[in-house]
Amino acid sequence: MNHFELVADIGATNARFALVASGQTELQHLHILPAVDYDDLTQAVQAYLAIVEKPSLQAASIAIAGPVHKPVFTLANNHWQVDKAKVEQQLGCQTLWLNDFAAQAWGVTALDPEHQVVIKTGEDKPEENRLVIGPGSGLGVAGLVYNKSTWVPVIGEGGHASFAPGNAREMAVLGELLNDFEHVSVERVASGSGIPLLYAALAKLDGQSPQYTDAGAISAAATTDPLAQETMALFFGILGQAAASAALHMGAIGGVYLVGGILPKILSSMQDSDFVDRFCQRGRFRQYMEEMPVILSTDNDLGLKGAALALKNQ
Repeated sequence: MNHFELVADIGATNARFALVASGQTELQHLHILPAVDYDDLTQAVQAYLAIVEKPSLQAASIAIAGPVHKPVFTLANNHWQVDKAKVEQQLGCQTLWLNDFAAQAWGVTALDPEHQVVIKTGEDKPEENRLVIGPGSGLGVAGLVYNKSTWVPVIGEGGHASFAPGNAREMAVLGELLNDFEHVSVERVASGSGIPLLYAALAKLDGQSPQYTDAGAISAAATTDPLAQETMALFFGILGQAAASAALHMGAIGGVYLVGGILPKILSSMQDSDFVDRFCQRGRFRQYMEEMPVILSTDNDLGLKGAALALKNQ
């Protein structure tokens, strides 16, 4: 009988599941389930297990966008409440719970060159600290530290750090957003859900009526619509500055890795933006930032691969 381990990457929009042979990392039977189709994680797990005909599971690794240190928690950007004990009972095996960006960080340690796009060149320092950051429904942030021949993910909630405007226009946007939010985090503006907020704030500041409410529509309209164009310019600029701030905190001279599903879809717009300029705009520390490489991951399965690596290395 074949014995498998289940790996899962649970975000606000999709729940991704796969199986790996015990002790291995090659993904099998990968399925993506829309979160909106299920009331909670247990329903999604049940659906996936039915699809793969309930295999014998030796262990499981679940990467999820939530406070995994708690026995019961709600995801930050969707309606699911997660009861870890119920999920573990359902799986019937030892289960490793990890932050979704811990899995992304693990995935970065084995990122294939074919899935790397160099956004900014820099010095090659393969065993120095790294930063992993990426916009999705929110903004995930993690670090990587190399210690005694292995990588150690450093997990936090950097997306909820305060949005720090870098120019007068961004200060005006912050003032507008503070009318609606007690605290404006960088995640509020440098994420998929943040793009419509930026667009609406700019429209209000300019006395215009918003034409779009969806991030994808705003991005698509940026080639012809000046307001959408400015929105995307602000998005990339703010993201560049946020990545630089996080990289400084992490001392990420080993490189900054951009992950998630959004940026590969708008890669050409990002390359034409001032993302790199804002990343390097650090006054006395400009040279420090210029020496730091920035790499974009185009691997859609990075979180699942990272969950498998975490299980193998625990």
